[in-house]
Amino acid sequence: MAEHAKHKVEFEVEVDERGHVRFSRNIARELHLRRGDKATVRIVGGVLSKELTARNVTDEEIETIGTVQYEDREHVMRFLKAQGVLAADRAFRKRLKGAV
Repeated sequence: MAEHAKHKVEFEVEVDERGHVRFSRNIARELHLRRGDKATVRIVGGVLSKELTARNVTDEEIETIGTVQYEDREHVMRFLKAQGVLAADRAFRKRLKGAV
């Protein structure tokens, strides 16, 4: 079987009361999939917070950081959310300047 270029789309799904997944849009059309075509699916529970989405963080970045750092997804997300929190704290910046 020949290897073909892979196209990727990212989207959110909703799980209904029977446990079935409903797509938010026509993914098959976007990926140009026809009946009988194969696709690879990776499912991650939950969605990115609005805060991380606003910072343009992607699931792929979270997975990459987690793999390199041997950290759980949850810890990576917590770390990324905390980025810059102390920078807005004037008292912290003063202490930091004094330590240099």
